Amino acid sequence: MKLSIILAVVAALLFGTTATAHAGTASGATLLLGAPLSGTSVDVDVSVVSDAPVVPYLYSLQNECNFSGKASGQADSYQRDDIVNWNFSSPPPNGGVPHAIMTVNLLTVPVGSLCKVFIVKNNMVVKGSITTYKVQ
Repeated sequence: MKLSIILAVVAALLFGTTATAHAGTASGATLLLGAPLSGTSVDVDVSVVSDAPVVPYLYSLQNECNFSGKASGQADSYQRDDIVNWNFSSPPPNGGVPHAIMTVNLLTVPVGSLCKVFIVKNNMVVKGSITTYKVQ
């Protein structure tokens, strides 16, 4: 009797953990809305598609720049901001996909720097969200 109860509890925990691990898989996109000019800021359109609700502070936008113009090495410039103001637009062009407009600061980033902007959730890059660009 005790063995069957223990097996039932273990099975419930196993299946419960598996369901939780697969819930909330997200994909995203980032799109620069202007030219990335040194000494200025540029707006980025951010979007996320997820099985789980998209809520404020769950995702962050991260921008990293290498002043050498090469993709390798630690970033010389780093910016990370929580995404708070999601816009849930109606049909066309965006459908029900949550979007936000975020600003990336390039005030101290020199011309020729190689940068990448992407969405982060729980310190993990959201699939499909990396956009690489060169500062002009």
